[in-house]
Amino acid sequence: MSSAENDGAISEAAYRTVEPETDLEVIQRVESLPPAVRIWPIPIVVVVAFFLHLGTSIFALLISIWLIHGSIGPEMLQDTQVLQSVTQSRLGLSLTLIVPQTMMIFPVLVAAMLSPVPFAERLGLVRGTWPLKLWISSAIATPIIGLVSSMIVGGLMGESESLQDMTKIFRGLGQGGFFIPLALMVGLTPGICEELLFRGYVQTRLSQRIGGLFAILVTSVAFAAFHMDLVHSTAVVAIGVYLGWLSWTSGSIFPAMIGHFVNNFLSVAAVVLLPESAIGSEPIKPEDIPEAAVLVMAAITLSSVVAFLYTLQQARKHRHRNRPGTA
Repeated sequence: MSSAENDGAISEAAYRTVEPETDLEVIQRVESLPPAVRIWPIPIVVVVAFFLHLGTSIFALLISIWLIHGSIGPEMLQDTQVLQSVTQSRLGLSLTLIVPQTMMIFPVLVAAMLSPVPFAERLGLVRGTWPLKLWISSAIATPIIGLVSSMIVGGLMGESESLQDMTKIFRGLGQGGFFIPLALMVGLTPGICEELLFRGYVQTRLSQRIGGLFAILVTSVAFAAFHMDLVHSTAVVAIGVYLGWLSWTSGSIFPAMIGHFVNNFLSVAAVVLLPESAIGSEPIKPEDIPEAAVLVMAAITLSSVVAFLYTLQQARKHRHRNRPGTA
C-alpha cells in the first residue's frame, strides 16, 4: 500500500470512529461550563456604600458636635464656627473620617461573603504573584504618580477650595502634636476601605467580565467620582489607574493598599512639615524652603521615579495570569 493510500485509510478510520454528540451530551457539556460572571451586584454595592458613607458622615458630625459642645440643635449645623470646631478637633476629625470609611465597606463584606468564590479570593486579599520587593517598589513609586497628576490638573484647573480647607485642617492638627496619628489615619483608613471597595470588589468582578483594561478604567472613574470634588476627582484618576494596574498585574490588592497608604501618608507629611508657601497656590521662592526640606523632597522624588521604572520592568516577569471565573 502506498503512503497516500495508507494516509487515506487512517483518515477514513479516524472519521468513522468520531461520532457526533448526542443532544444529552451537548446539554451536559454546556451545563458543565462555568456560569457567566455576574456584574449586576456592582452598582448596588457601590450605591449602598455611597449612601452609607454619606449617612454616617452626617451621623459622625452630629456625634462630634454633641461631644465637643455638649448639646446639638438644627441651628448648630448651620454655624460655620461650630463646624470648624469639629474639624479642628482631634476627636471630631477622627470620628468624621474613620466612621464613614469603615461603614462604607459593610456592603462589600456582605457581598463577598455571599459570593460563591472564597471570601479572600473574591476581594483580592491573596498573596498574588509578585515578590515582596515589588510590593515595596510599587508603593514607593506611587507618590510620583500623584505629584505629576496634581501638578498637571492644578495647572489646568486651579486649586480646589475643599482641598485648601483640608490642607489648613491637617496643617493645624499636625503642627499641634497630632502629626503621626493624623498621617496614619489618613493613610490607613482610605488605604484599606477604599481599596476593598474599588480594587477589591468592583475591579476584581469587572475584570472577569470585561477585561483588565476596561475594568481598571471604569473602576478608576468610580473611585475618582467618590471624592465628590471636580478638581480632586480629576487629579486622583491617574492614581486610581495606577493602583488598578497594581492589583490587576499582581493578582492581589495588597500592593494597591500599601501604595495608597504611602501616597496619603506622604501627602499629610508634606502639608504639615513643609513651609506654607511650598504647598500653597503662590509661586515658591527658593529661600522659603529650608535646604534640608529640598534635599528630602528631591530624595523622595528621585526614589519614586526609580521605583516606578523598576516596577514597570519587573512587573512583566511576575505578571499574574488573570482568568475568568465565577463571582
